[in-house]
Amino acid sequence: MGAKIHVVTHYGTDSGKLVTDTGAAVALGRSAETFAPYELLLGGLSYCLFSTFQSIIEKMQATFSNLDMDIVGRKRDEKVATLETCHIKVKVKGASDKEKVKKAFEVATRYCSVFHTLSKVAEMTWEIDFE
Repeated sequence: MGAKIHVVTHYGTDSGKLVTDTGAAVALGRSAETFAPYELLLGGLSYCLFSTFQSIIEKMQATFSNLDMDIVGRKRDEKVATLETCHIKVKVKGASDKEKVKKAFEVATRYCSVFHTLSKVAEMTWEIDFE
């Protein structure tokens, strides 16, 4: 059996809070200081990809100083508006070997469970640039 994932949510009339077992909390809602559902989804994708990439890049013995992801998702125009497309722009600074970094990110897209899950419903694309 796989790893257990557990969160608790608390809601008022128009906003809420998500709390993890470690006590970390995220404000939920549609105002400027809160996260909406698809923002959480794309944020989860970002962190899953990054942590997978980080593991791979260490094994490839390459380094970088900074990595930013800009992720845009588009939902379908249907009653149940599932994700239709998702594009990830990656910007890497201080790469010790650009080809290894690019390969590590490509491999990360194959092993990241959130990327893999979303690819079942959405067209997933990505690009990588170096500074």
